[in-house]
Order: sequence, then C-alpha cells, then structure tokens
Amino acid sequence: MLFLQIFLGILAAAFIYMYIEAALVEVTHVRFSKGKNGLKILQISDIHINMLRVSAEKVASVIERENPDMVVMTGDYIQRPSDIPHFLDFIDKINSRHHIYACLGNHDYLAFLKDKAGLEVFLHQLEEHRVTVLENKSVAFEKGGRTYELLGIGDIRYKADDIEKALNSADNLIPRGNNRHKGSHTVKIALAHNPDAVLKFPRGAVDYLLCGHFHGGQIWAPFDFEFRILRDEKLCRMGIKRGLHKVNNINLYINRGLGNVCVPLRFMSRPEITIFHIP
Repeated sequence: MLFLQIFLGILAAAFIYMYIEAALVEVTHVRFSKGKNGLKILQISDIHINMLRVSAEKVASVIERENPDMVVMTGDYIQRPSDIPHFLDFIDKINSRHHIYACLGNHDYLAFLKDKAGLEVFLHQLEEHRVTVLENKSVAFEKGGRTYELLGIGDIRYKADDIEKALNSADNLIPRGNNRHKGSHTVKIALAHNPDAVLKFPRGAVDYLLCGHFHGGQIWAPFDFEFRILRDEKLCRMGIKRGLHKVNNINLYINRGLGNVCVPLRFMSRPEITIFHIP
C-alpha cells in the first residue's frame, strides 16, 4: 500500500511538472551572422491552439522585445475548423506591427480534408489578419543591399508540396525597392512544416529551411521511443529531431513548437521561439 502511494505521488508530481513545462517558453538565438545589418527572423511553430499552454501575451512580449524584420510560422495551427476563432484571436494578440508569413502543417490540412472551400475561407481569414500563407510560392525583400527570398512549401504528408513551383516563383521575383545588385547572392529561406522536406529539395537549392512538426519529442522517453513509436519520418531515423543541422547542403532548423498534440504536456522539450540572424 505504501509503495502504491509513493508511486502515485511520483506520477502526480510528474504530470504537474509536465503541465508546467508546457507553458515555459524558451527563446533560442541562432546566429549565422554576428553583424547587425542582416535579416532578423522570428519563428514560431506548431501552435496547436486547442492545446496551447503558452500565453499570447508572452509571445507578444518576445516579439516586441526582439523586434524582428519578419515573423514566420511553420504550420499546425488548428485541429478542427471550430478552432479558427480562437487561433485568429491569438494572431491578433501577438501581432501589433508585423506582417506574418506562414506555411500550413499536416493538422491544418487534416482539418479541411474534405472541404477545399473551407480551406480557402481559412486562408482568406488569415490574410485579413495580416498573415500571408506561402503555399508553394515566395516573396522577396531587400535589406542592407542584399536580396532575400522567402519561400513557403505545402505539407509533404498531404502531398501539397510543389518545390519546383516554389523555386521557380522565387527565381522569377523582382525584389521590392531597388533592383538586384549585379553579382550579388540572393539568400533563399524556405518554410516547410515537415523537416523531411529538406530531402526533396535539389541539393543546396535554398540556403536555409525552417521547420517544426517533431515538437522536439514533446515528452522525452529513453532510447528515442517517442520517435520510434510515433514517427516514421526519415530524419528521425537519422537521429535528426530538433535544432540546427546541415542536410543536403541546406541549413536546416527544426523548431520544438509552442503547442502540444494529444496531451497538453511536455517533458525535456520546452516550447520554443527561435530568432535567426541571417547575413
């Protein structure tokens, strides 16, 4: 009986800790450049608004403090169409001054699996709230005499990706502002929800690929059980699950995400907001 009480006490404490950790956001800086004239991007991912424990106010305070050149989101915002009002309210609370660029994740497509018209309505609603979904297309920017092209890729699990179309879209862009500087390198930054997308790009086709999807494991288990049981992606089998990696001659970053799936708990995988300093 005493053993059972001790076991239940430890189990309860573990659940309480995991519930608390799911609200403890970590801000990670990834510096590809030490200079101050490059592009500063803030990434959030895997919001899963129905199981989000990080407050919109906390996210807004990080965005305000960091003051990035742009905010990007890399998929998995809603579980079902009824989550949309809550998600749009979250967007309004975190975004006072920045336009947001985004791609969709597998849960977003799943929410509209048999409702293409509903998906189009959702995309229109996002546009009204200053979120541009880059669905196999791109936009261009100039800063400090450099051209940056931001590409968004549809989710590969639902075969919504068209990488060739997105790359061609980027190649055909005319940057805002000044013309391209002769001989200058155009920095290509891609957004995709599923990190396995990096294996579908031509080698070195983009300089950076920002992703999410894996949640960093969300609830850690020994021997990578959480990935062996719940994931079938190729990168997981290669031991690539979170953080910065070089794959296919592309700088790949896998964000741990803000929200949670299945249960609102995390263990040894705190929610993450990532700040990139790109030359």
